[in-house]
Amino acid sequence: MSLASHRPRNIGELVDATFILYRAHFATIITVAMLVVAPPAIMKVAAPAAFERILELVGNLLIPIGQGAITSIVAAVVERGETLSGGDALRSTSGRTGSLIAVQIASGLMVFIGLIFLVVPALIALVWTAVGVPVVMVEQLGYSKAIDRSRALGRGKWRHVFGTLLLSWGLALLVTLGAGFIVGVLGAGDRIGGLLIDLLFAVVLPVPTIAITLLYYDLRVRTESADLDAMISALPTSIPAL
Repeated sequence: MSLASHRPRNIGELVDATFILYRAHFATIITVAMLVVAPPAIMKVAAPAAFERILELVGNLLIPIGQGAITSIVAAVVERGETLSGGDALRSTSGRTGSLIAVQIASGLMVFIGLIFLVVPALIALVWTAVGVPVVMVEQLGYSKAIDRSRALGRGKWRHVFGTLLLSWGLALLVTLGAGFIVGVLGAGDRIGGLLIDLLFAVVLPVPTIAITLLYYDLRVRTESADLDAMISALPTSIPAL
């Protein structure tokens, strides 16, 4: 079956598939997320306060690397029906670390500049750069070409892209904010409370990352005419019966 005849997924189906895939590969995905998020989070608790900002910066720079590794796990499932180990997923980011970080920085700057002018330009920048990380990992492009490719894939589909981002990141942020409220009620200290929230962030980070990777493949289904069924045939469509 050609790509052109394959049915695109709506936002709800993409998010549903996200949780199915996360559940099916939970151990591997959460291992990768924790290996990326936990070390700087733990070091912030043990290190002097003067180093806290530096460790936060390091943690922020590691996040796109973790997202790249999780993208590789999703891509292996979608394209080949294979399961990568956590080590293989992290090794897949070798040589692409700079591009992954640069995509995150460029996206953040574009959104920030957009906010200076008005909200709408910021939303446009967010949609343009939405699938930059999957493009870097799957198509092995540098950050500049990855952003151009992301923009091309999302052209004319801003509602679909923005809706997927809003729902997936919104769910992740709601869980994080709820946990922060509980930590505050329990009276945990600033450092211990921050550590708990950081570790919970490692649990929810894969949700938008998986959703964005599936969105990338969905956009390819919607925009390309090449035969890519082998790359999308493994995308989950329903919750398996227990």
